[in-house]
Amino acid sequence: MDKIAIINELYFEEKKNLTEIAQIIETSVSYISRILRKDQRYKEEKEKRKKDNLIQRRETQKELIYTKRKNKKNTDYIDMKTQHENAAKELSKHSSIGNQDLRKWCSSAYKYNEKKKCYEFDTKNLLKPPDFPMYIRI
Repeated sequence: MDKIAIINELYFEEKKNLTEIAQIIETSVSYISRILRKDQRYKEEKEKRKKDNLIQRRETQKELIYTKRKNKKNTDYIDMKTQHENAAKELSKHSSIGNQDLRKWCSSAYKYNEKKKCYEFDTKNLLKPPDFPMYIRI
């Protein structure tokens, strides 16, 4: 078999790319390309391979996106579950929560009053529960 027949067989039959063929025959890629361009089947095969590669890339990209989203959902769920468990432990204690801890826990509900030198419950924006203190001294 001559080189042209070997190149055509490797490209069209065995579906090798130009660099693989060049390595097998030990010639340059430009030589392989020049030989293949003379064949009428080359343009059709090249377009077919482009379409196949595009489909393959899209499938790979979909798979990557899907696994990334799946992993993100799992970590979000684990984080939320951990926060829920910590909050449940904190709220299930039988002892009463101290004023300083209450202020930290409800930081948006208490504003510092410079005149009184203490934290004051924000009654303008919030409805104060009966068991919350109006003032918390530092």
